[in-house]
Amino acid sequence: MKTEVYKEKVNATDELVARIVNSAALINKERQDDLTRATRTIAKGVEKCIEVDGGIFEHLLLNRYNLLRSFT
Repeated sequence: MKTEVYKEKVNATDELVARIVNSAALINKERQDDLTRATRTIAKGVEKCIEVDGGIFEHLLLNRYNLLRSFT
């Protein structure tokens, strides 16, 4: 955050405050995206667990993950 805020010289207090607020908002957005991804991953694991009636399901997640990686 410090690097982003001070990448150019700051000439006024208002400008500094605006940069800090904008940088904080960007970090917050990135964390929201991470939390959304993590929540989806957990939900998919729960779905697979239910599908196999509480049995072993991790291999189903790994196969899906490897399949998705092959397309990228």
